[in-house]
Amino acid sequence: MINSKPITFIGFAIKARKVRFGVGAVSTLKPKVPLLILCDTASDNTKNDAVKLSKKLHSTLLIATGVKVEEIVYKEKCKLIAITDEGLAKAIIENLDCHFTKYSGGYGYGN
Repeated sequence: MINSKPITFIGFAIKARKVRFGVGAVSTLKPKVPLLILCDTASDNTKNDAVKLSKKLHSTLLIATGVKVEEIVYKEKCKLIAITDEGLAKAIIENLDCHFTKYSGGYGYGN
């Protein structure tokens, strides 16, 4: 497992039960979710759903490029997570490293 600050903060969020796993669970959340994290290996449909959910929930979308989300959260086939705590989401965004990139359109999905 790769050690980095964002991954450590995601671990804190999991311990605090401030994470929702998967597209289905994330889609049931109410607006103003501070952060969504999408795995780069997700299918095109999942990527499109994540972009739509980030707009619907008014949240920042990060793409995990250097490490798989399922390896971070220890849940097999998990491609999308939502961080529901604003403080932890802010800490993750402020400490981004080479394993995460902020989604700003493009990548061929979200159309």
